[in-house]
Amino acid sequence: MNLISSKKSWLTAPVVSLVFVVLLVAVWAALDPATIEALFDNHGASPVELMTLPLFALIVPLVWLCPPCGGGTGRQCRWAALWSLLAVMAIVRETDLHKMLFASIWPEVVENFTGTVFKMRFLKASYVPFMPKLFVFVFFVLFFVAVIVPLVRYIVPLVKGIFKLEPVAWTMACFGGASVVVMIVDRLPANMRHAGVELSESTLSLLTVFEEGGEMAMALLALLAVLQSHLIFGRPKEELDVA
Repeated sequence: MNLISSKKSWLTAPVVSLVFVVLLVAVWAALDPATIEALFDNHGASPVELMTLPLFALIVPLVWLCPPCGGGTGRQCRWAALWSLLAVMAIVRETDLHKMLFASIWPEVVENFTGTVFKMRFLKASYVPFMPKLFVFVFFVLFFVAVIVPLVRYIVPLVKGIFKLEPVAWTMACFGGASVVVMIVDRLPANMRHAGVELSESTLSLLTVFEEGGEMAMALLALLAVLQSHLIFGRPKEELDVA
């Protein structure tokens, strides 16, 4: 059975996701917190994070070499450019390049502002100069375009595809589930501290495993979705007839 584009390949992403979860829990159970910190976090220089970056980067050439949608060349190029932007935004977020660039240009603004500048309250602050605000605003616009445009375009077909057991729909559903988990475990420690609850070292390690491991899973699922989309929707009709 073709595990990428056959009718039963809708099971591929859920099975891969389940196996990934089991592996992450097993790693957490087998290793001590210090080892997990070095393997999964280490301030952005851990093996897991360093392996995740090239996976996201691989999306860029893949969407151009294997168009994930049909139609004319212009349509394929527009969507390839959008998927490339989304991959680049994922890399920027993973490496905090936007924060490092901002801090190198306007260090005095970072010093005088409490918390991260990439928040809406930064744009509302009256004492912040115009150019730093413009930088943050442009970043928000790019992120909005990269995320909202494909979401608006494909949310209805994806929901319908889930009930029709379409492979791409199920892969993207798993991708969305992984992204939700990553967001929750990323914010949970800070939210619990604000609530006056201190999490144990073991629990923090588990959250780290799921945050960084979840980001790697997102990259793998995105690559799988591109391949599935190309094989199912992106190839010319005559090529599909031959296949």
